[in-house]
Amino acid sequence: MEKHLIFYAMFIPSMILFFWGMWFRISLYLRGTIEGAENSTQWQKLAILTSRCWQGFWKKPDRYIKILITDVIFHKKLFGQSFYRWLTHTLLVVGFVATFIVDMIKGLTTGYLVELSHFIPFFSFAHAFETGSIRPFLDFFLEFFSFLILVGCVLAIIRRFFIRPDQLRTEEEDIVTLLFIFYLSLSGFFIEGYRIAHPEVVTNRVYMANFSPPSANNWVSFFGYFLSLFLKDITINPHFLWYAHVIPCLVWFVYIPHSKLLHIFTSSVTVFVDRSRDKPYH
Repeated sequence: MEKHLIFYAMFIPSMILFFWGMWFRISLYLRGTIEGAENSTQWQKLAILTSRCWQGFWKKPDRYIKILITDVIFHKKLFGQSFYRWLTHTLLVVGFVATFIVDMIKGLTTGYLVELSHFIPFFSFAHAFETGSIRPFLDFFLEFFSFLILVGCVLAIIRRFFIRPDQLRTEEEDIVTLLFIFYLSLSGFFIEGYRIAHPEVVTNRVYMANFSPPSANNWVSFFGYFLSLFLKDITINPHFLWYAHVIPCLVWFVYIPHSKLLHIFTSSVTVFVDRSRDKPYH
């Protein structure tokens, strides 16, 4: 079966389970009452809260943008507590958010828009993202932000298992989460390193993507290129590598709503709510 069909056959059910899990969690929060709308359904409560947030944002957009940058993304409060924790948190959060954005741009342009361009000429600009001058930069930023995730994960593992601050409590779920993220990040780079070391993988179109020119690999795929130096004399089934990375990635998405990873979403909302109640910055 063609790789795209296999991927979407796994991807679509995974995303359905992810959004179902997220709605299950949100519905728990919506069991409470909203002043002035005590008899509202959960969907009505969600609409009311969304409307209030939207209106609040447009009353003071600069304030909310400042909160997003200083408190949500760069976590100013954590910086005052511990530089090591702040650095680890920032690398992971910025890495995840930026990687997601770049990956979505790459997937939308090199996938859907390129296909649409065959029927609608307007979308022909997407070819610059697929094989044109924009592509190496897109690949570089995806590599760079993914590398931030890997470094942040290593720092978190060192702190939790080697430094071990007295106040830190490690639960089984913490171990599973850290090792899961570490594996996903490293396996992605391993696949990249393997296809650089073995050009026949690209020639045979084992993977789904169109890759940057080999001449760009030493700076675009800097960490993957480094790993490729150790993989030239190693032969592994590239299909196995693909499944060993993609399937755990999809499992990870399904796992998020039912784990501590949910705080990636809830903590941001909590910060916005708490800071919006504070007095404006002067």
